[in-house]
Amino acid sequence: MPSKKSKTKLFILVIVPLITLLTGCEFMDIDKDVFVSMIGIDKSDEEDKPYKITLKLYVPTSSFKQSPEPQYTYITKSGETLSEAIRILETYSDKELEFGHAKLIVIGEDLLKEHKASEVMDFLLRRPDIQMISWIAAGRPSAEEIIKMVPQGENAAYPALFNYFDDIGNESQYIVTTYLFDFRRRMVEEGIDPILPIIEKNTSHFKINKSLVLVDKKEPHELPTLYTGIFNILSMNIQVADLIIKEEDGEGEAFIAKIDSMNSKHKVIVENNNNIALEIEVRLTGYIAESKHPLKMKNLSYYNKLLEKVAKEKLTEFFSEMTSVGIDPIGFGIDYKSRTLHNKRMSSEEWKEAYKNAEIKIIIHPKLKSTGAIQ
Repeated sequence: MPSKKSKTKLFILVIVPLITLLTGCEFMDIDKDVFVSMIGIDKSDEEDKPYKITLKLYVPTSSFKQSPEPQYTYITKSGETLSEAIRILETYSDKELEFGHAKLIVIGEDLLKEHKASEVMDFLLRRPDIQMISWIAAGRPSAEEIIKMVPQGENAAYPALFNYFDDIGNESQYIVTTYLFDFRRRMVEEGIDPILPIIEKNTSHFKINKSLVLVDKKEPHELPTLYTGIFNILSMNIQVADLIIKEEDGEGEAFIAKIDSMNSKHKVIVENNNNIALEIEVRLTGYIAESKHPLKMKNLSYYNKLLEKVAKEKLTEFFSEMTSVGIDPIGFGIDYKSRTLHNKRMSSEEWKEAYKNAEIKIIIHPKLKSTGAIQ
């Protein structure tokens, strides 16, 4: 039996040669990297190079106190493919382009109208250095103009556009926040359509209160401000919302209902001969935040009826447009598949036809707690 000493020698003889074969990890100084803040992807004017990529790069600074104004550099290049454009852009900088900090990807509206979203997604998903939790949006008039704009009051450490989507700054009910991973899920999943916020360039600031629903082989459908807010309420993307409540004649009660708690659920009811009904149930809890006339607590039940009526009308209008156009950003198709055995489901074409002719059932549970804090 070998001694302890001989075992130790054997161990050293085996391990030491192996250690010499190990390589150390590659290390690059941080001053050799340049960090990408945003990525803009547009349709190019060149026929042989259809894609144009614009990168917004942070300018390294030793102290934000010394440079309070935001400083960026921009590099733009067209290419036959997105990868080719990126490879050429890498030759425009003496530093390594670092995409791991890119939090926003903007796709030009013209490119989306040409149904290029799937090709863009293929590129973004294959790159391991692009985060799946990045936000993605549509740019109007172009992605390049959006990411090159620096509004007044922007902080050097944090671009103003990020505040619209990070749930820390702006909390508007009209801003849709779409993550790259969710956009990809909606692109590949049958039964729900992708939706993107539209970032519009104004004179000195951004305007984000509309959205774009993408449907394969169809023109992207724009949701106006009201419908974008309704989508956010139904998809539970927001915490609070304001609803304008007024009687039809315009002479009666008119007030703003501040909704601070909401809950919604929906389901597909399958009837005979492939007829379906879309049932949407919404619970709205809040208080009256503004009124043109004095309001009394004893009439709170009446105000709740007005809230129920107006909310039902707006939701019916919203879903009537969604079904008539044939778009489904809410995901009724997924609900239908989850409730129906695969061998009893309608075909894709049958479902689209049934969806367009679906009966819409709206159930509203209003709960206004008070008429506000006026004494």
